[in-house]
Amino acid sequence: MPKQPNILLFISDQQRTDTLRCYGNDWIQSPHQDALAERSFVFENTYVTQPVCTPARGSLMTGLYPHNHECMVNRDILRDEIPSIAEMLPDTYRKAMFGKWHLGDDSVRQHGF
Repeated sequence: MPKQPNILLFISDQQRTDTLRCYGNDWIQSPHQDALAERSFVFENTYVTQPVCTPARGSLMTGLYPHNHECMVNRDILRDEIPSIAEMLPDTYRKAMFGKWHLGDDSVRQHGF
């Protein structure tokens, strides 16, 4: 049986690719990020479904467009019946979210995290 892969997703708000060494910036020093990038997958072409934080995070966490997950503006709450990526992964994964959630109350565990 193949080993279950680790999944680690870093989301940095308003970070441009030219501010990271793994995307070619040769004067930034980010040894830990660089080490992760060398041993993992770095996206070369990415697009966001919506430039506003809550709708974009909703799409990233659910795989749905904002009009489908219904978080259209900041401070909208992701409905309980809309599953997140944490709820879609098998129970063999330990799931955690650190930092901004922006899809409801940041201090309460939600949607499988």
